Amino acid sequence: MRNHEKITIALAGNPNCGKTTLFNLLTKSGETVGNRAGVTFEPKKARMRRFADSDADIVDLPGCYSLSPYGNEEKVAERYIKSGNYDVIIDIADATNLDRSLYLTLQLIEAGVRVVLALNMMDEAEKEEIRIDIPALAEALGIPVFPISAARDLGIRELISGICEAPPEPARPFGCGADSKEIFAIIKQITGKTVRRRSEKHALTDRIDKIICRPYVGIPLFFAVVFVIFLLTFSSIGSYLTDRLEDAFSILGNGLHQLLTRLGVPESIRGFVLDGIFSGVASVLSFMPQTAILFMLLALLEDSGYMARAAFVMDSTLRPFGLSGKAFIPMLVGFGCTVPAVMSTATLAPEEKETAIYSLPFIPCSARFPVFIMIISAFFEKHAALAAFLIYSLGIAAAVVSALIHTKSKSGKPAPPLTIELPKYRLPRVNNLMREIGSKLRDFIVRAGTIVFLSCVVIYILSAVSPGFIPTESGIDSILAAFGRLFSPLFSLIGLGDGRIVSALAAGFFAKESIVSTIEILIPEGLAAVLSPAGAASLAAFSLLYAPCAATLSAIRKELGTGKAIYVLLRCLAFAFLVSFVVYTAFRIFIFIG
Repeated sequence: MRNHEKITIALAGNPNCGKTTLFNLLTKSGETVGNRAGVTFEPKKARMRRFADSDADIVDLPGCYSLSPYGNEEKVAERYIKSGNYDVIIDIADATNLDRSLYLTLQLIEAGVRVVLALNMMDEAEKEEIRIDIPALAEALGIPVFPISAARDLGIRELISGICEAPPEPARPFGCGADSKEIFAIIKQITGKTVRRRSEKHALTDRIDKIICRPYVGIPLFFAVVFVIFLLTFSSIGSYLTDRLEDAFSILGNGLHQLLTRLGVPESIRGFVLDGIFSGVASVLSFMPQTAILFMLLALLEDSGYMARAAFVMDSTLRPFGLSGKAFIPMLVGFGCTVPAVMSTATLAPEEKETAIYSLPFIPCSARFPVFIMIISAFFEKHAALAAFLIYSLGIAAAVVSALIHTKSKSGKPAPPLTIELPKYRLPRVNNLMREIGSKLRDFIVRAGTIVFLSCVVIYILSAVSPGFIPTESGIDSILAAFGRLFSPLFSLIGLGDGRIVSALAAGFFAKESIVSTIEILIPEGLAAVLSPAGAASLAAFSLLYAPCAATLSAIRKELGTGKAIYVLLRCLAFAFLVSFVVYTAFRIFIFIG
């Protein structure tokens, strides 16, 4: 491959055509991929690292069907394409659906840009007995055409070599301009000469969709799928692996204690290392097996193509609340982390964007997951799957109620009509699953090793010194105890009057995992010693709904401004108190007494 000067290559194409998969291959990045539209919502730029003999920047653009954009993400792609801040465009087309994909291709040719066509998913096209005459297609379009499979890493070197060794010149326009009828006529003419396919295209996908895309089937199915996910996550598999990891950390802790004792380390320092840092961080890391299982199951649903159907089905459910099925995509992202979920609202219309952002903090992100596991393990282990399902259902319910309140307080303008691509069903790809799970677990471990670690240090110090910064052995006179006593009367209304619980919730503002580590430090005897089952249910509800973390608030501030970010914070706190009071009272009256 010969390339003497740096070039910029932009990746364009329809949603769900494989742009991000190719981007990850070329740049060795770990950007999220998924078998649905809307995964990429803003341009991403990185240096080409796959081929050392090529000096290039790769830009991954949001998916777009044409240069006459409909949605916000399409406008982002259109603006970049028209800016000309690149040397060549790789137009990635779904080889199984050229009739649709070539519309953008012809528009790029008409715009006079340097473009090559990458026919992706050629392996799937072969399985569907679709035959494409590559030389004839290249001749008909007047641009280079390369068959590839980004998921299987086939044809990628040939594609990049072809661009770097012989950069394409702008193709000769067809003269159809922006006339869609003429464009479709040309596409029909070209595909008629170059594509041969089976008569029953996507027959299996179509048959399944006729059943599960009906609301009265799809909505109960979605909640059943969610329940099965929690059943598998909190069942014997997840709990067994978590218990074994806890045993390993216990052995490691005992070994560390013996080592520090043998080295003659003072007791105060041993306590700081073992009770302050090690136990706090280990308490969070011990939930990795269940977290990994949850991420794996969600990735399976995503890569299979089911998540796009869930968004489609939920459209009719969300619309009365001022949201569309398109807003369900940020909600799905929010189960992982609320920060990218807030960022992904950029694809929504302004009114729907604000409504969605006000609702997203109630979606239970992965950082809250260890908190729920801790509470469920201590109080509701016999009904773990049901308890987890109810917690997550409460979060979703709170999100849609929040959307309704916001919509009714405004103009009540309905959400824009939903336009979403339903991808073909396919077997999940192992490399996609491993990349997604690895990325999520890496983030989990990094947070445990940074934010949680620092919070453990701060919490331990604050629990060991008085307001005058004088060491205290009992902790009763510590700064943390004083803080807890200050707010205990208020929190006692929802069954959380113990000051240590209040302090843990305060630590959770920086990272929700810190709630677990703080409780481990301050309440070594365990939650069951200080909370009733009613209080535990209240703690689960409050942890679910109260203040979004600092990173989420920063993202909201960037999207909506400082004033609205503060409003979101106060709104979440008020809502959390109200719901927790109801949960606590209901538990005491109808389920438990005390």
